[in-house]
Amino acid sequence: WKGNGTSVLHRFPFSAINFYVYEKMMDATTKHRHLFESKNGSSLTKDAPPLARMISGATAGCTACVACYPLDLVRTRLTTELPGQEYYKGITDAFTKILKAEGVTGLYAGLGPTLFVAVPNFAISYTVYGTLKEHVLDDELFYNMRKVDVDGQESLGLRLTLFCGAMSGGLSTLVTFPFDTVRRRMQIQNLHIPEDKRLSGVGQIKVLMQNEGFRGIYRGLTPELLKVVPMVGTLFTVYEFLKRSLNVETGRR
Repeated sequence: WKGNGTSVLHRFPFSAINFYVYEKMMDATTKHRHLFESKNGSSLTKDAPPLARMISGATAGCTACVACYPLDLVRTRLTTELPGQEYYKGITDAFTKILKAEGVTGLYAGLGPTLFVAVPNFAISYTVYGTLKEHVLDDELFYNMRKVDVDGQESLGLRLTLFCGAMSGGLSTLVTFPFDTVRRRMQIQNLHIPEDKRLSGVGQIKVLMQNEGFRGIYRGLTPELLKVVPMVGTLFTVYEFLKRSLNVETGRR
């Protein structure tokens, strides 16, 4: 559970900013949906086009990542300290020491590789989730699994929401995991490696491929999937539940 407090502090604002920016971007792209339609004037989907979801997801992921990155950095450093060689006493102490030793830019060490993870990750995740959601609401194969309210309006229900969320999380992780490996290495190298031996993102990839091969950039994929698949499934389930509970109307499915 080391670093869990920072993870919780990071997750609250990150998720709030992420979903808020996504919905605002979807509102904006929906108003100009003609930009995402095919040349013959027919929409690519009956709801939000995949390209609109991808742009909205990428923007949301980028915004949330930049806004909450210092907390993500501190979380990573706290969880990667070696036993008996702890340098930070807690969250506040970590912020203080990083600012003193590395300056404000130290709080954003490794931001570039992190954006290479966050932007495509959320772009893929939101696109896959939204597309799967439309598919299962239209396909008769999933008829018995859909939820129907008293007004006859169909929704995903618990099982289908978990399924769509889990699939989107799993696919986005498979695509972006190599960048995530580089991101973690860059976040902790300032703590464990002398300044003259620190590597850039490209340098990290070259060293990994030379020393460990293709498997090296996917090392740790299994536990990452065991974490991400249920987490993203639960995240979208809670998101859909709160939208219904708060009567949030978007005009989209």
